[in-house]
Formats: sequence, structure tokens, C-alpha cells
Amino acid sequence: MWYQIPMPDSLPATMSVAFLHPFFDELLHRGVSQSLLAARISLPESSLFDPTVTVPANSVYAFLKWVADSTGDALICASIGQHMAKGAWAPLVPLMNSATTVGDFFQKFSQMSSEQGKAAIYKLEVEGAVALWRLVRAKGASADAAFADAVAAGYFVDLLKSAARHDWDASKIIAVLPDTKLVSHDLLPSTSVLSGGTGLTLRFPSAFLGFDMPRISPANDQPELTVVSMQETTLPEQVRQLIQRSISDPNLGLDSIAKGVGLSSWKLQSQLKENGMSLSEIREEVRKKQAIAQVTETTDTVGSIATGLGYSNSSNFTRAFRGWTGKSPRDYRKSL
Repeated sequence: MWYQIPMPDSLPATMSVAFLHPFFDELLHRGVSQSLLAARISLPESSLFDPTVTVPANSVYAFLKWVADSTGDALICASIGQHMAKGAWAPLVPLMNSATTVGDFFQKFSQMSSEQGKAAIYKLEVEGAVALWRLVRAKGASADAAFADAVAAGYFVDLLKSAARHDWDASKIIAVLPDTKLVSHDLLPSTSVLSGGTGLTLRFPSAFLGFDMPRISPANDQPELTVVSMQETTLPEQVRQLIQRSISDPNLGLDSIAKGVGLSSWKLQSQLKENGMSLSEIREEVRKKQAIAQVTETTDTVGSIATGLGYSNSSNFTRAFRGWTGKSPRDYRKSL
């Protein structure tokens, strides 16, 4: 039996793009271009390594599946999960090093996950000599979430192994997840990996919770980051942030924006209407704010500002600017 978190239809679960940073690093090391990574996750290149940027959880899962398919390595997600447990996931290193015991870390991780876009929650349950660590995915998670579950399996099993040290016995660990083929037998024997529904359940001796947390030293090239608390964001604000990131793209339209927030085009328009807004109004608001700021605070040419805001030519931009301020960009600058 498995559980899923009920979520409102209007706000799909989201995740910080920071979750994918170890995968970006691995693929860049293999020669994959940054532009291809950005295209696969539907983000501008400038947003790939910004931990404050969020994307629909199902887009993250689809990206992980693409990673496995394109590399021909079904085990890569669990393998990178193990690597993340050794310090390759910069945002979690401070949390890992602040925890005194495995149990302390699990409790802190559970609290942290509850603030991260509601894509998943983690629950620690102790039943006598047995501990259960459950990853519960949000309702609506796609089948590709199995690849994220494999990442979690690699991460948490490796963490338990590092903490247990000489007391490690893989036969005492049971992992239940959707696709057993995504977990290497080097991580857990086949008898310890069982097929189940969406999410992950790890069963292990509760004595492990008292083990000291291993000290983690991040790789020298890892940035110093902490997990960004993701407070619940309204749909109009999600749309506004997406437009701000991609405003220079002249092809940024309804379909691409809807995909970016995890909704159908029809549902996006309908939900915005319920909020008393439209896509064109939000785009106009973003363009107006950025245009006035750039005309006022920079020496950029009118042409470069127009291009940066996604206008096909300077004339269209000048016409819009005059409608906002009553003056052309050049006259507006002269009046300052």
C-alpha cells in the first residue's frame, strides 16, 4: 500500500532546480552542452544554477528519465544519489553537518522537505526494533517519479551505510520503490529491493537512528549554498517569475508558460481568470517595470532594451513605452 499527498489542481507541486545540480554537473562533465540542459528543463541558461528557481515536479522527473535514457545507464539516478550523500549536493551539506545523529538528521530533513514546494514529504516511523523512512509523493506525480525515488534510495541508503560503518549489514535493509531495476545490486542485494507504488519506503534497524552522522566535506568546486525555504506561491506569482526569467524570448507564449508552471493552456487561462488576471496583463506588468528601470538606471540603447524585453523591433517597444509613461524612452531619459 502507498500514499500520496492530495494537492490542489490549480497549483502543481514544484521543486527547486537545485535538486538537479548534481545531474547538471555530471552531464556537463560528459560533454553535454548547457544549452541542451536548459532546453530539456525549459529554463533559460541563466537560471540553471539559481536555487531560488522552481520548476514543476513532473518536469524534474521527466528530466531524470531523459538522463537515464540518454546516457544508457538505468542506475545513474541511484548512483548520483549516493554521490550526493557524500557531499555533492551543496544545499544539504550544512544540514547534514548540523545533525548529531542519523535520527536527528531524518527529523531535520523531514521538516525541511515540508517547506519545499510540496512535491514530497518524508515521515520517520519507529516500531520497536524497526524504523521506517517514508518518502510520500504528491498526488499527480507522473510515472517518471520512479527515477527521483531511485535518487532518494541511493542517497539515504548510502547515508545509512556511512553512519553504520562496521555495523553495516545490507541484508537488514529493505527498500520498497516503484522500479527495482533502477537500484544497483552493489547498493543493496536484490533480496532487499522490493517493488511497490510511487515513493520510497526504507526499513532498517531503529538502532541506526542513534549512530553519529558522518561528517561531510563538500567537493572543492561546490558552492556554499543552503536550502531555500519555498513558501507557497500563488499561480499569478509563479507566472510572473517565469516571465521575468524568460522575458527576452520573443517566442514566449501561452503554451510554453503553461508548461513552465505544469498546467494545460486552458487551465492556466482559467485559473488566472479566477484570480482576476490574464497572461497578457502579467506580461505587460513585467515589461513595464523592467523597461522603466532599464531606461532610468542604465545607458543601454533603446534597441537593446527592446530586444531584452522580447520586442521584435524598437518601434513596438517605443509605442508601448509611450503608452505607459506618455513619453518615448529617449524623452523619458531627458526628463530625468
